[in-house]
Amino acid sequence: MANTLIHETRRLQFPLDTLVDALIELEDKQGHWAPRATVVGASIDNPGDGEACVVLSVHRPEGGQVSERRYSLPVLAAAIVNYCLTMRVPIPRNSTKSIQVLVDGVALVLENTVMLQSRHEELSTLPAGSVQPPITPAESEASAAAPAPDTEHPEVPPPPAPAPADNA
Repeated sequence: MANTLIHETRRLQFPLDTLVDALIELEDKQGHWAPRATVVGASIDNPGDGEACVVLSVHRPEGGQVSERRYSLPVLAAAIVNYCLTMRVPIPRNSTKSIQVLVDGVALVLENTVMLQSRHEELSTLPAGSVQPPITPAESEASAAAPAPDTEHPEVPPPPAPAPADNA
């Protein structure tokens, strides 16, 4: 039996507000997020040279100051995967993962190939209908014993005569 492949591509789009949640979730899990810190601004900085990042303006109440935090694409990827696991969004382990920066967010692209056992033999490259099935010995004996098919075509009846014109 041949194997068959299924190629899967999924695209999970994270708008900026969901990215902020994902980054806070990761920072909190790692112990880097202050308990009462609040995000007062967020943007995507994409200069177009492959060095895109998310910029958060974070207010810390104990100091009263606003600081800027920049998160690179690898950190964003880690935050997104962590967020998906936390929120129970399924991500195939063996999938190839990549990040695409969008105007208003980021997309996690998952690509996966699954190989399954086919239920048929390897297909040929001949067009469908061009290959006749092989004749089995039983079919060849049956066709030899059968009377020859009538190859004469029945006579086609002549077309009907035109009706006489009504001159009344």
